[in-house]
Amino acid sequence: MNDFATLRLLDRFAPLFRRAGIDYPMLRLILGIKLTMDTRRVPTVFAQSKVKDGKNYFIRSLWVYALYGLTIIPFLFFDDYFFQMSVIFGILMFILMTSMVSDFSSVLLDVRDRNMMVPKPVDQRTISTAKMLHITLYMSLLTIATAGIPLFVSLYVNGFGFFLLFLAELILLNFLILMMTALVYFAILQFFDGEKLKNVINFMQIALTLGIIIGYQLVARSFQLTELDWTFQPAWWQLFTPPVWFGALHEALLSGERSLFVIVLAALAVTTPVISMILYIKLIPSFESSLHKLSTVEQGKEKRVNRLKQAFLRFIAPDQEERNFMNFSFAMMKNEREFKLKVYPQVGFTFVIPFLFMFTTTEDGAFEALREGSSYYLFYFTLLVIPTVISMVKYSGTYKGSWIYAAMPLRDRVLIDRGLTKSVLVMFYLPIMLILAPVFIWIFSGRIWLDLIVIMATAILYAAICTFALNGKSLPFSQPFSVAQHQEGIKAFIMMLVIGGFCLIHVLFKNWAYGLEIYAVILLIAIIIVWTLGFRRIRFET
Repeated sequence: MNDFATLRLLDRFAPLFRRAGIDYPMLRLILGIKLTMDTRRVPTVFAQSKVKDGKNYFIRSLWVYALYGLTIIPFLFFDDYFFQMSVIFGILMFILMTSMVSDFSSVLLDVRDRNMMVPKPVDQRTISTAKMLHITLYMSLLTIATAGIPLFVSLYVNGFGFFLLFLAELILLNFLILMMTALVYFAILQFFDGEKLKNVINFMQIALTLGIIIGYQLVARSFQLTELDWTFQPAWWQLFTPPVWFGALHEALLSGERSLFVIVLAALAVTTPVISMILYIKLIPSFESSLHKLSTVEQGKEKRVNRLKQAFLRFIAPDQEERNFMNFSFAMMKNEREFKLKVYPQVGFTFVIPFLFMFTTTEDGAFEALREGSSYYLFYFTLLVIPTVISMVKYSGTYKGSWIYAAMPLRDRVLIDRGLTKSVLVMFYLPIMLILAPVFIWIFSGRIWLDLIVIMATAILYAAICTFALNGKSLPFSQPFSVAQHQEGIKAFIMMLVIGGFCLIHVLFKNWAYGLEIYAVILLIAIIIVWTLGFRRIRFET
């Protein structure tokens, strides 16, 4: 096992650990094993790259986070401490929180320590300390890589006092992110068991990611540009927006702002991380004991047959074999945890993106102007989910079972491709359409009903085109995630540009008399041709 520099540094604090009642030699051994195992773990930023054994991909990925951190530097030259630090911590919180959710949740929720070491003469406090040091180490490296250059630039631009406060706030931010994530998971662990818990955590990760994006918008809306000067606009929801807390702390300590609301926000920046850290330390034993639920699986319950769903599937897929493959695709996309981690957050973004663009460009009190405008074309952003999903359906964690394709008595490869494409539309695009379409009709009135029908028809045609372009002759769920290449992302990006072409055609036809009706008929004919003849170009190969 490697003698990591981190372990040699930790040796200097060995007396402190022993004084706290921790078995330091065992702690060092456990942490060394964890660091060795990390050489086999690929972070999300490199998730689309080929894996090479023996490389610590997290360390190798830090330069990418350093590039992200460079986006912070221009804000350091703003004169308003409140505005600049609120935006900076909004960016930092987005980067660190998404990394925590995507890369370190599996470490925080790791049950192998408990399963392997608890039956042996190893103190539970030592195991918990090793886990916390492991996560803290990598979060610290991530923070240094992301904020290190901006931190030293701030020393030159704003002085030593600003530098020290910025450094202290980075430490508090790390505490806040780590403890809040752990406490949220702990709360979930109290109510759910086994597989259901894993699914809840999966959706919780999606909700956290969406919350970060929405919070970033709230930070921007906390300030108003008046005569080239950013003015803070107090609002109650800022009490739940951590980046604004850290901006308020800078404003209170460095600018001398003493208004009650700013003082309260500044106090939250200090007290919330400290209280959450103390609370987590108190709950560590309960948290660790609750993790055993992740190893349990609920007894299988008899599934109810949803007759309405089956009737709908018979309507859109009359062929029994095609319908069987649709049900197979539903099961794979619902149960593949790695697939869900990579795809479901993108689906969540699709719900939010149209409204972010819509209301970012809308001033307060301009809702009526929005209703009369043409921002409903932003509904085309919902099509982004289609290439995202279709580019990933060829991969699976259980890809070795793809031999079943050659063994099954399938009449035609077309049934696989068509069933897969329909399952993507039903499982991912249809819910988006059913939820967002009424909202858009409420905002823009019933005048856009034909536009929405055209967009839905475009989605049906576009899904087939994406299948041809992104999947080719690849069989669904037949390749490991580790072979995914950057080229897949490039292809998906090109297909996203096609959405702009469809939107432009929509706008052109909209400007003609009865143009939208004519375009709808053209799309219907194109759908019939592509879905009946287009799939015939791909033949099943054993």
